[in-house]
Amino acid sequence: MTRIVILGGGIAGLTAAFRRASAGETIVLEAGPLAGGSIRTIREDGFTLECGPNTLRTTAAAERLLADLGLEPETVKADSKAPRWIVRGGSPRAVVPGPAALFNKVFTTKGKLRLLKEPFVAPRPASLEDESVHSFFARRFGEEAAVYGAGPMVSGVYAGDPRSLSMRSAFPRLWEAEGAAGSVIRGLLRKKEKKGAAAAPARHRARTLTFNGGLFALIETLQSRLSERPGFRLELNAAVVAIEGPRTPGPPGRRWTVRTADGRAFDADVLVSTLSAPADAQLLDGVLTRSAAALALLPSSPVTVVMQAYRAPASPRDAPHGFGGLIPQVEGFRSLGILYPASLFTGRAPEGFVLTTSFLGGALDRALASAPDAELLAVASAEVARFFPRLGPATRSWIARWPEAIPQLPLGHHRTLAALEQDLSALDAVAPGALHVTGGFCDGIALGERIASGETLGRTL
Repeated sequence: MTRIVILGGGIAGLTAAFRRASAGETIVLEAGPLAGGSIRTIREDGFTLECGPNTLRTTAAAERLLADLGLEPETVKADSKAPRWIVRGGSPRAVVPGPAALFNKVFTTKGKLRLLKEPFVAPRPASLEDESVHSFFARRFGEEAAVYGAGPMVSGVYAGDPRSLSMRSAFPRLWEAEGAAGSVIRGLLRKKEKKGAAAAPARHRARTLTFNGGLFALIETLQSRLSERPGFRLELNAAVVAIEGPRTPGPPGRRWTVRTADGRAFDADVLVSTLSAPADAQLLDGVLTRSAAALALLPSSPVTVVMQAYRAPASPRDAPHGFGGLIPQVEGFRSLGILYPASLFTGRAPEGFVLTTSFLGGALDRALASAPDAELLAVASAEVARFFPRLGPATRSWIARWPEAIPQLPLGHHRTLAALEQDLSALDAVAPGALHVTGGFCDGIALGERIASGETLGRTL
């Protein structure tokens, strides 16, 4: 029987184990005391708070996983009418996606007219193999769109710097749309028309949701179902410090030996890594000979999450309403964004309370992420008060720190991924199926994307 060892007990690793196609042992090694990666839910005195991701935007793979786990009755859907906000001129302004964005108050009339010119802008030069997110949006849609559209998007998704983040790697769909049609708008419309013309099953409709018990309910359910399977083991507090192999051929002497900090050793026929790029470079440097040097240098942005509960004000207009707000760097705030969980989902707070979740730090304010609790609370409280001056002081606060929250994808990152693919293909030629690598640095950082990656990987194991 094939033994698979999965490094990392986050959502991708657990999904891969759940979707494993072949029979045999599956061992998941998680460095921390809990599985789930950055998915962490606080349940306390009627409050349900998220320390990491706050929502699951479903992919087709995520919908299949929820159905197979029987979690649909536990889902809590986001308020479909909840507005999103972008700060301009010191105050939040409502935005909606799609063509209706032309009627919002985030962009000036001049900025909106520049947006409409996008289909007539010259295509990118053939020699331009990559560019920053800011540069891409400024070139295609104008400087205003780059500052007040791309900037907040990068802050909200990557906690990154739009002037150094790779457009090609971070937002490949938009990059490819321009490449295919010479225009982002034309490229997206053309892709939509092709999908509509194809004889295929009904297209997946993404939902934004959580669960009655918060997002960690997904991890708990996965663990419970996996624990029922013969041959499955989840080893917690199992930080990997060394990997030996691959040895060819495999059985009866297995291909890999994985050693953990507490002295344990785990032999494996197949190794799956869901770890960070630097961890892969360190542990697999003898295998990833082309890509290890670049992977080792790949940075991550630190993020600290400050969650606060407030007494609900007398007037609903004075309380947080909608999804939350993103804040362009030029606006002078230190928060990357502020979410309003109790407004977006039911059951997040006891009656008479409202919640805010502030994200601090990121690639452009790294020092703040490691500041003392008192400073973090002061910054978060002051900036919430700028939006809601009648809210009053917070009655309770919680802080979660993520020193290496989100991988940052530099210009030219596609070349690193190509080198990684070459390394994996070279190994596969001598030891077929021995090693698989997945992670936010190579196939998407959103929860729905991580589930999709885990599903795809699991079906090959």
